[in-house]
Amino acid sequence: MVVQFEKETDGVLLLCSKKGLKKYYEKREFNYDFPEGIIPLVNQGIIAAIVTESGDDVTGEILVMEGMNDKENYTLSSENKLFIEPEDDIFVLSHSEFTQICDQYQGDIDRFDFWNEKIMISNLRSGWAFLFIHTKVSDEIPYINIIFQLTFSTIEPPYENVNSISAV
Repeated sequence: MVVQFEKETDGVLLLCSKKGLKKYYEKREFNYDFPEGIIPLVNQGIIAAIVTESGDDVTGEILVMEGMNDKENYTLSSENKLFIEPEDDIFVLSHSEFTQICDQYQGDIDRFDFWNEKIMISNLRSGWAFLFIHTKVSDEIPYINIIFQLTFSTIEPPYENVNSISAV
């Protein structure tokens, strides 16, 4: 499965578990500090984030794959884990969308009125996924192409906790 997208990032692009986000913020206040406020969500496999260092649109795709894949002319920018609950949806969000959803709606994506097209994938296997973020940057026409590659696992990926967010 491949889902292609174009997204205004506001400097950070996030891949988020709909159910995980809602559960996390049901009993917590949103922490505006960046990246400290989202590091716990990354470490728990609720989100993956990449700093784009610009508010410009980025193009990308989400590849849902069973096996490993090297992308020619792309750089592996980060490796993350993502926990996908049964009947969960994964959303691609800008930092401002993420902030509003978490602060104003306690992480409930269904209550948020998206300004543009919703970018999401459904019908994924539940459980853990290795998430590889590949990037390609061009100076000719300023753009970043980001590929989120999901490879499923029956066990939690053995990544250590992070204390920073990758930048491209």
